[in-house]
Amino acid sequence: MNPLFVVPLLVYTLAAALWPAQVDGRRRGASLLLVEAAVVIVALTVGTFLAPLVVPRAQGLFWGRIGLLATGYLYVCGRGMVIIRAVLELPTLQMRRDEDRTAGAIEISRGRAIGALERALALTLVLLGQYAAVGWIIAAKSLARFKALEDREFAEYFLIGTLASFLLALLGGIGMQVLLR
Repeated sequence: MNPLFVVPLLVYTLAAALWPAQVDGRRRGASLLLVEAAVVIVALTVGTFLAPLVVPRAQGLFWGRIGLLATGYLYVCGRGMVIIRAVLELPTLQMRRDEDRTAGAIEISRGRAIGALERALALTLVLLGQYAAVGWIIAAKSLARFKALEDREFAEYFLIGTLASFLLALLGGIGMQVLLR
């Protein structure tokens, strides 16, 4: 893979992960998701036009693959937090935010870390072709929250967030597999 292909997406991913969009209280989930999709498509298109500018040597092919893997993990794990939050803020879902509940800053940070780790693990399993193992992650996560799932509103919030998180990892992994071929 030509390393120039991945450069625009890597630049966007680094910027988005280091300076995530701040939520200002307005519900803007749908617009953020549409803009995100458009930016990723534009970055991939620009990368497609940049790639023919330099013919890589065998070493360039290796670095192109490494760059794509780094970009994929950074996007799914880092930027994924903002994307999942945008899904939960969709007006049609009308989900309460973690901050609206009685959760403290430490609990919110732990939840975000768990989400990033689960997306990294799911992405790794998808890249390895172990799709069935992803179900075990969901089962283990549900067992850990078994008592809390008795509250219907929390259960719906938990399931939507978890499924959106795994969908992002699945789409990212399949997209990366296609690009690595």
